[in-house]
Amino acid sequence: MACIFSMTLRHVLLLTFSACCASCAALEQSRGGFQLPVPKSANSAKPRTFDLNDPQKLNELSGKLTEKRALFIGEIHDRLEHHQNQLLLIQNLYARYPYIAIGVEYFQQPFQAHVNDYLAGYIDEREMLIRTEYFKRWKVDYRMFQPILRFAREKHIPVLALNVPGEVHTKVFRGGLSSLNAQERALIPDDIQPASKDYRQRLKAIFDTHPEGESFELFLEGQLLWDETMADVAANYLKKHPQTLLVVLAGLGHMMYGDGIPKNLNRRLGGNYSAVAINGNQFGEHPGIADFILATPASAPLPKQGKLGISIEDSSNGVLITDLVSNGAAKSSGIDSGDFIVALDNTKVSNVAELKAVMFDKQPGDKLRITVHREKLLSGKQELQFDVALR
Repeated sequence: MACIFSMTLRHVLLLTFSACCASCAALEQSRGGFQLPVPKSANSAKPRTFDLNDPQKLNELSGKLTEKRALFIGEIHDRLEHHQNQLLLIQNLYARYPYIAIGVEYFQQPFQAHVNDYLAGYIDEREMLIRTEYFKRWKVDYRMFQPILRFAREKHIPVLALNVPGEVHTKVFRGGLSSLNAQERALIPDDIQPASKDYRQRLKAIFDTHPEGESFELFLEGQLLWDETMADVAANYLKKHPQTLLVVLAGLGHMMYGDGIPKNLNRRLGGNYSAVAINGNQFGEHPGIADFILATPASAPLPKQGKLGISIEDSSNGVLITDLVSNGAAKSSGIDSGDFIVALDNTKVSNVAELKAVMFDKQPGDKLRITVHREKLLSGKQELQFDVALR
């Protein structure tokens, strides 16, 4: 059941058990004493920290980064200031060198065509979110990434969907790479390499902080699948576009100490073509963790979202309302528990993810026309419409 658009968005920020999710959680803990093992081969020099709100520092860093073919900007997914830094760097890099592309972890490869259609202006943002199944497959508040995608659309910057299909990734986390059938194998690289001793040790430390998961070996294979798949997509693009500077936006755990995606990209390109910049004030004292650290001053929170005050879940008849907040917007309008939402402002919705795509940018006070199907014992199915002012 999804309790959404009421007092909390319970599962918007809950990703399925994954290496990236656990990595971010562990890295957040680093400020409270959690320490990741430092590779013996790590560069002894501490990375330099850049405050991107200082135009001079921003220009200086951008100048250094245009010397590489791939820039990795590490993030904790639900930290708004991390994505604001990413946007500042992308904008500055584009002004200096417009032949850039952006690779993102939060879109999966089978949906690349829908991302392309949005960038080309064939579909709007809401339709893109529905077609890419964003709120089913990633779930982090899209508004954090929205300015980056809008800038890419405005400037006609390619955006690559780097991630492996969620169904394949979930299967590997449960049963390992050996559990994949031939069709699934065709969707992933055929040259996945074992983790180095240092990377394995670091992932084990992360795994040990997480309460879930079948085994470390499955966790490790899931991480390697993500790293290798994203590196493979990125490398293939750079081979076809030798003038392009690719900016990769992904979780910190996929790139610290140059491991993960950067290492596998360099292996595929046959050289050292990557630079790593990670967000997080707490990492400046970690020698070799990245080439550059991005200072992350606290940012103003995103605007509050408009809420219906309902709990919902997917069903074969539409989006089933299972409960209503007693003083919520939906209940006050006459909507009832047991109703099935089938459209919002005449946009059809068949599942929770599609409903979220329509609702993601609604604010308190916005008015919404909700179409529901209501089952009556004697009269059968009724179609009703309600005008609701969000709270």
